[in-house]
Amino acid sequence: MNHNNFRHLSVWAGVAVMAAAMLACNLSTSVTPGSASAPANTPASAATIAPTDTLSVPAGNNNPATATPASTETATNTPIVHVITPGEPPAASLSALTDANSSALASQHRANGGDNFSANLFERPFTSNSMDYIPDLDITGAKLSSDATWVYVTISLTGQNPAGGLPGDYGVELDLNVDGRGDVLVMAAKPAAAWSTDGVQVWTDSNKDVGGAHPILSDPPSNTDGYDKLVFDQGAGSDPDTAWARISPSDSNSVQIAFKNSLINNGGTFMWGAWAMDESMLNPAWFDYNDHFTLVQAGSPLVEDTTNYPLKALAQVDNTCRWVVGFTPTGNEPGICPVPATPTPRPTATPIKPGTVSGTVYNNGINGGLSYNSSVSKPASGISVSVRSGGCGSPGSVVGTATTAANGTYGFTLNAGTYCVSAATGGSNQTGPQTVNVTNGGAVHNVNFFYYTYLG
Repeated sequence: MNHNNFRHLSVWAGVAVMAAAMLACNLSTSVTPGSASAPANTPASAATIAPTDTLSVPAGNNNPATATPASTETATNTPIVHVITPGEPPAASLSALTDANSSALASQHRANGGDNFSANLFERPFTSNSMDYIPDLDITGAKLSSDATWVYVTISLTGQNPAGGLPGDYGVELDLNVDGRGDVLVMAAKPAAAWSTDGVQVWTDSNKDVGGAHPILSDPPSNTDGYDKLVFDQGAGSDPDTAWARISPSDSNSVQIAFKNSLINNGGTFMWGAWAMDESMLNPAWFDYNDHFTLVQAGSPLVEDTTNYPLKALAQVDNTCRWVVGFTPTGNEPGICPVPATPTPRPTATPIKPGTVSGTVYNNGINGGLSYNSSVSKPASGISVSVRSGGCGSPGSVVGTATTAANGTYGFTLNAGTYCVSAATGGSNQTGPQTVNVTNGGAVHNVNFFYYTYLG
C-alpha cells in the first residue's frame, strides 16, 4: 500500500520554490458536540446557511500524481500576502454530530463500535496489527457554524497525541449536491495554536468519480482518482485566504478549520462530515477509501469480526457519518447519520438567520452630556461592550463581548431574542445599559453610548 502523502510528491514541478515562498508568509492574526449518553454517529442539530448555487469545479489535470496547485502566483520568492483572517466561530452551531469514542476499550486494543467498512464509516484510531490506540485521531464529535464570510468546523478529539499536540491530518468533506459523492475536501496538517494556512490544502474532484461506481458503498477494486485537483495549497491559489486551521483556543483537544463561503459558492444546502488520520494515510485519490481496499485487506477494529480483526492496510483513520445544512433530512441521503425517530420540529416558512446589533461609543469630554453633539462627541476606541441574554431589567449571562474600534464602533451577531447591551466606559457619567430586540435576520443599528467627566 502506498502511504505517501500527496503534499510530499516530488514529481510536482515548482513545488520547492512555492514552498520557499510560503515559508515567507506573514500571517495576521465551545459547545460540546454531543452528550456522553448520545448514541455514536448521531446528529446533534441542523440549520441553514444562505442559499446559492452549487460548486462548479473547473476542468483540470485528472492525474493526482501530477496535479499542480491552481495558483495565480508565479514561481518567485514573493511572499503570500493575506488580506483577511478568520475570527471566532459563532457560539451557535448550524449543524452538529457525534461519533463513537474508542477510549473506553482502548486498553483492550479494540473499538467499541462505530466502524462499518461497507458504508465508508471508519472507527480506526489504532495502529495496524498491534492496535495501539491514538487519542488524537479519535473523533468524538464535530460542529459547523457560519458567518457572512466563513464556514467554521470544530472537530473534537478524545485527547492529544502521547508525544504531545495534535500532529495528525484533520479535515472536512463536503457533498454539495447530496448525491453521496464528496465534492470538496479541506485538510489541515499539524495545526498550530493560531490561525494559519500552513499545512492546509483544498482538493476538488474535477471528473466526479469520488465514490466509484456506487457512492458510499464499498466496490473495490477501483480505478478512480478521487480528489484529483489541488485548488489551494497553504496560501497558494486564486485566493490566498481560502482556508485556515488552528487548535481551538478554548479546547486543546479540538481542531478548528475555517474556509470561505465562496469556496462552496455560498452553498445553502449540503452535507458534511469530519476526518482525522495519520499523515501517512492521507491520499486524496483514495476517496472513498472502501473502494480502494477490500475488508480483508483493510482489516477490522472489531474483535467480533474474527475473520478480519485486527486492522491491516487501513488504520489510523477515523471519520464521521454526514449531517445536513439547509434542509430537513429524510434519512435516505447517502452516508447520513441516523435520523432521530421523532425529530425536533423545525420552522419551514422562514429560514433561521442571525441578526446584528451595532453602534458607536462616544466620549463627550467635560460636561458634554449624554447625547450626540458634533462639537464635543468624539469616537472612543478600546471600550469594552458586552451583551447579556434577556432584558436589562433582569439580565442573564454574558453571551458576547466586543471592543470598540478606532472609530468607536462595535458589532455583534446574535440569534433572534431580547438582549441587554452595556458599555464599560469608566466615565463619571455614562449611558446606562440598553435593551434591544433582535429579530430573525434583522439588524439593530445605533445602539450608541456616551460618557463625559462632570466638573460642575
